[in-house]
Amino acid sequence: MRSFSLLLLASAAWAQSQPGILLRQTFTGDTSGWMARGQGGSVRAAAGTLEFDYQVRPNQLAMALLPAPPETARLQRLRLRLKTDHDTAVAVLLSEKKPGGGSYVANFWAPSGAWQTVELAPADFAAADGPNDPIDSNGRLDLDQVEGIAIIDLASFFAALPENPDFPVMRIPASGSHTLQLGEFTMLSGDPVPAPAALSIDHFDRGFLQWMTPGGMKLKIAGSENPLHEAAMEVNYEQAQGHFGLLLRRLANVDLARATGIAFDIASRTDTTVVVSLELKDGKRFHQTIYPPAEREVFHVQLKFSDFEGNGKLDPTQLKSILLADVSAADGGGSANTLWLGKVEGVR
Repeated sequence: MRSFSLLLLASAAWAQSQPGILLRQTFTGDTSGWMARGQGGSVRAAAGTLEFDYQVRPNQLAMALLPAPPETARLQRLRLRLKTDHDTAVAVLLSEKKPGGGSYVANFWAPSGAWQTVELAPADFAAADGPNDPIDSNGRLDLDQVEGIAIIDLASFFAALPENPDFPVMRIPASGSHTLQLGEFTMLSGDPVPAPAALSIDHFDRGFLQWMTPGGMKLKIAGSENPLHEAAMEVNYEQAQGHFGLLLRRLANVDLARATGIAFDIASRTDTTVVVSLELKDGKRFHQTIYPPAEREVFHVQLKFSDFEGNGKLDPTQLKSILLADVSAADGGGSANTLWLGKVEGVR
């Protein structure tokens, strides 16, 4: 414990000489206080990176954990440089002191074998609301109460989801041994991440993706030549017979209280049938179906909440996530396809 305290003091002393930097770790020779928690996990320093080794198995979750330093109370930006060895969704977890505190999560997509820099703001974190997650007594993230910062590969979460014969989604098993590399971990104050425009869900302009898929799809930032001619996400996949390609993004940290619907731009290489599903915090789902045309034609979509089908009333203040499912091959056929998605936002 004494050596860990010395590491934090040294990091804090260096950070005080750098404008806006509260803590910066580059893992030159040690793990800088990080440790593994959960089954089958371990951490080590190697060639200027922190290497987190773990197993992906259903109902087995391991995480790389850093006890939160006091500087966390002044955090306005959290910058990570990391790489995974398989396509996966990664979560950063901020855990508040117990009892009374909650857990807050921000997700992003990590493409296999590619270093990327992810910069998160406190506003990116939403309360974890699983059956085993603690309930926050005041319902908000209190940075001065954060006691731990964790990084988690969500592949184990997707692996544990039960099969649904009524809605069979594509999955690529990622079970086995994996390694996540962390090249830099920096906590900053000042110059916060710019707040998104009112009713903005995703304009794909942050240099990383906040969408996820349980498998079967390749997600990346679209190039400037994409058919939407705007910042966008590109999705490549096979329309597999009897299985649906699924995209997911959390909405719990987006204020859509004044929205009457959602809008986005989409283009597709082939004629496509896409189900747009909205999930509420109580688990209820509402859906509409859209039909993007072929030949990369830009399709501007605007959907009213009142037109979504489901059980009960769709309350936009209770939205938890948005899902897009390509169901084109539900009855056979299908081919390789690419989707481009841009400028997702609520509309009044």
